[in-house]
Amino acid sequence: MADGVFGVEVVTPEHPLFAGGVTAVVLATSDGDLTVMDGHTPLVGDVAPGEVRLELPEGGQLRLAVHGGFVQIDTSPGAAEGLAEGDGPLPGLSTRVTVLAGVAELASEIDVFRAEQAKERATQRLADLGAGRGPVGVDHDEDVEAAEMEGALARAELRLAVAAGNG
Repeated sequence: MADGVFGVEVVTPEHPLFAGGVTAVVLATSDGDLTVMDGHTPLVGDVAPGEVRLELPEGGQLRLAVHGGFVQIDTSPGAAEGLAEGDGPLPGLSTRVTVLAGVAELASEIDVFRAEQAKERATQRLADLGAGRGPVGVDHDEDVEAAEMEGALARAELRLAVAAGNG
């Protein structure tokens, strides 16, 4: 492995999205943006909804839409030993980043048409709810539905931004 390369794993409940070597991980936390490089200080923290960018050793990038989760940075000796890439483990690497996300998707796999439809539905439903609404808190069911639609709208907008390369 080249100098500066470390192991990364991005995992969702459905399946791992990425496991391999990178030169940097860029993501957002509730405390601000974070760039992780080889030898980073150990850390456990949250991942805010947004784009996670993996800088690949060959010079390319892998971009993901992550809808929140957690990150762990482990720098103990051999931390990345068990992390498989391609046909074997990553030998000798001592930095490992694990991103655990409830929902995440590779930019290349985002269904833009479906995300646009979800955005339209959420926007329309929010408009419908807002048109007939009285003061906030009067109708609990409408308040809950509005919060759910705001979440759906945010997820659709994130997918579209990452798919367009603007995440």
